Amino acid sequence: MADTEAKAQELTAGFLLWRSRKDLGHNEPFPSPATVRSHSWTAEEDARVGHSSRQLVAGTPHQVRAALTGLARAHQVDEIIVNTLTHDPVDRLRSYELLAEAFQLAPKA
Repeated sequence: MADTEAKAQELTAGFLLWRSRKDLGHNEPFPSPATVRSHSWTAEEDARVGHSSRQLVAGTPHQVRAALTGLARAHQVDEIIVNTLTHDPVDRLRSYELLAEAFQLAPKA
């Protein structure tokens, strides 16, 4: 999750490249946005992207809230665990802050 769709797409691309490489047996570090921008995707990586994209939720706070709420309703659960993977820990923390704001959650005392 990110403040804007463009930032969310950037973060998602990093995850998709990392996941595609993992799926293809390449154990490489999580790529930076610069690495993703300059990367030439292989046909095999592109094929993995299609599969991996269906297994993640990404977007702006409004989009992610709607998607997670829909998933919870569809699976009849009242709790969801979220794991945000990013190259930069600042982006990861911001994702969690936005998620808390989207669901109007406050820290417990």
